[in-house]
Amino acid sequence: MISRYNIYFIILSFVGYIYECLAMIIWTGKWENRGFLFGPVIPIYGFGALVGTIVFDKLLVTYSPLQVFLIGMFASAILEYVVHYTLEKLFNAYWWDYSKSPLNINGRICLPASIGFGLAALIIVYVINPFLIPIINSIGDVYADIISLIICVLFTVDFTLTISVLSGLQDRIIAVDDLINNHMDEIVGNVTDETKGIGQKFYNAVDRLEEGRKRILSDRIERVVGPMGRLHKEYLLRIKGFTGKNASRLNNALKNIKHRISKIRNRNER
Repeated sequence: MISRYNIYFIILSFVGYIYECLAMIIWTGKWENRGFLFGPVIPIYGFGALVGTIVFDKLLVTYSPLQVFLIGMFASAILEYVVHYTLEKLFNAYWWDYSKSPLNINGRICLPASIGFGLAALIIVYVINPFLIPIINSIGDVYADIISLIICVLFTVDFTLTISVLSGLQDRIIAVDDLINNHMDEIVGNVTDETKGIGQKFYNAVDRLEEGRKRILSDRIERVVGPMGRLHKEYLLRIKGFTGKNASRLNNALKNIKHRISKIRNRNER
């Protein structure tokens, strides 16, 4: 039974990944790789669908579509809030942000998204499960155990790789910010010396300061981003922002780095 639960979990995690990516295409007009892990799965979808399926199949004798919708909506809101909060506390980062959406709570959940998950619960219970569960149950016990073992190994590898990338990510971003700040201090010092007692040249010096800032920003980010591995670049694009004491520095540097990564990617695709 556990093996079949694992198979169901990974399939619905993949379905959730496809849903998120398609939703971003509709919402923003471009492909955006979603999720916490590197693989094409979003575990929160698989976990929510699995728990919901067990509840509806094992605990509720009879249920109406309205009950399915309401339970799916409220349960997903609680799960999404808890996962968002937990990721913030563990990694000082977040992977989705509803702060600009109506009726949101701390940017972690919002009513439109929760309604969408309630509708998704109806699709899972009345469309996906009647088709998928018989197929999973028809798999022989030995094959189910083998598939489940492969899933567990791949999932563990993916999770370990994700944590290893995350462990040094903030240090890399702060290093970029430090480099930029140090060189900006030098430029500001030089410009200040040049403009002491000078009136008209002040505006020219300010222009040079801005040009120097842009040049150094581009150069320093290029030096750090260029040698980065593909996985680090990929993961930086997925993170929406950071929290904690260095949040302001990190988010400002992250914005510049994301812009540089996107430019490099577009340049390579030409």
